[in-house]
Amino acid sequence: MSSLAPILERFLEAHSLIRIFRITQGVFLGLALLALVLSLLAARRDRTAAGRSPRARNALFAFFALLLAAVYTYQSTWQLAGFARPPFVEFMRRFNLRPDNPVARITRGRLLDRNGQELAGNNPDDPARRRYPFSNAVCHVTGYLSPLFGLSGLEQADSASLYGATLDTWDQRSRFTDNLLDSRRRVSGNDRTLTLDIRLQQEAVRLLGDRAGAVVALDPRDGAVLVLASTPGFDPNHVTADLFERADTASPLLNRALHGLYPPGSTFKLVMAAAAIEAGFTGKLDCPAGGYTAGPGAPPIRDHEALQADHDGSVWPGHGPIPMKTAIRLSSNVYFARLGVMLGPARLEQMTDRLALANPIPVFEGSSSAIASSPCRLPPPRQQDDNELAQMAIGQGRLLVTPLQMAVLTAAIANHGLAMRPRLDAGAPPKVLRYYVRRNAAAVLAGFLRDAVESGTGHGANVKGLEVAGKTGTAQNPAGDDHAWFVCFAPVDHPRLALAVIVENGGAGSQAAVPIAAGLLRMARDIGWLGE
Repeated sequence: MSSLAPILERFLEAHSLIRIFRITQGVFLGLALLALVLSLLAARRDRTAAGRSPRARNALFAFFALLLAAVYTYQSTWQLAGFARPPFVEFMRRFNLRPDNPVARITRGRLLDRNGQELAGNNPDDPARRRYPFSNAVCHVTGYLSPLFGLSGLEQADSASLYGATLDTWDQRSRFTDNLLDSRRRVSGNDRTLTLDIRLQQEAVRLLGDRAGAVVALDPRDGAVLVLASTPGFDPNHVTADLFERADTASPLLNRALHGLYPPGSTFKLVMAAAAIEAGFTGKLDCPAGGYTAGPGAPPIRDHEALQADHDGSVWPGHGPIPMKTAIRLSSNVYFARLGVMLGPARLEQMTDRLALANPIPVFEGSSSAIASSPCRLPPPRQQDDNELAQMAIGQGRLLVTPLQMAVLTAAIANHGLAMRPRLDAGAPPKVLRYYVRRNAAAVLAGFLRDAVESGTGHGANVKGLEVAGKTGTAQNPAGDDHAWFVCFAPVDHPRLALAVIVENGGAGSQAAVPIAAGLLRMARDIGWLGE
């Protein structure tokens, strides 16, 4: 019964709106008829009728004539240029069931991938309905257009342009004029080409499988979004009330790539390492088996080898004094916890402010609205004690990030420290965000990350024929099993692809996230994306 509630609510909304619309239309027509009657009566009266001067009579006649003209002029726009007002078009499309509905003439523009593959188009058998050939593979990006449930995603953000109502370019102005003047053909909207590569997008969704998670792939050079995948998804061809049930813990409508908030785990060690390199430190810190206690009463932070030894009933001697390069390769929690406290809150706040973690990151500026990521959650380092700083340094505590933010950070390191604004619109010019990391620090860190893939925790992503640099992450989750992370870029010398992968409750990043990144890197290599 609960699934019928949204349908009933929208039916009542439609019934009320249509009733109001018809009453308003009746009032206007009544006024128009009154104007006509009064005009005819005035014409038959003598110009010197008692008590009324010709001037007053003419003014009254002019008023009602103008009212009549205004009513019919306004009503004519429903047929001639209703497409120029997307909210009106949506109302008519959803609630007007009459066969002469002018919206039926509108052929909405398509959403295309970078190679011209149709991601959203019109059903040739029923032009008023949309079709999504790749179903759930790209559903969170395209969104849906439903007669009952409205719009979401790019269908909503770029609705005005897709309906042909925008005048931003010469082509759009020409199309608008054709739509207005040529009543013999269907009104057509503007197509929108995206930066996505549906081949990589589909492969990312396939590799995630039935697990909840997200994959973001960027071109570090210009910020082009090649993959923006989130699972589980939904079929935008068949949007039903069940999709909106709050009891669905899988949250298929949630775009995890943009709005999923997770502790970053060891992937956040990239930020700590960059801050330390910029400060001139890459040296040794002691990493004993007993771990590191940041403050009185705080539990010791230990390396995963120590925890595994405890589980196996064996003895692990600890890493001892190791440099940063080794600490990244081994993903030592003890090293980076000590490093975070050593750097101190002022330097860490300076670095996190530069990354603008508290700000959403826009990915699409549409004709009707914008699409952006959720802001990350980062308690100010100056307000944290040493234990909280140590936890943040290993990507735990109250710190939460989005997959998009980690992809942008990784792409910035690949791009000599310069972060480009991620963009879904293939026609939008590349824009610089800011330098996330100084150029020399980015070069040093890239070498460390390459070592982590060659012989460290990310070795599963050491794809043949590529030089991949990356970092695994295993983020503790208070609500269940650990989340699995992996961020990487390739090739190291001339990066063409930067990835962020997360698998919710996936366990170790090396086991769950790395294979997904490796599979995507192989496809990117095979289709020629990673070539010169």
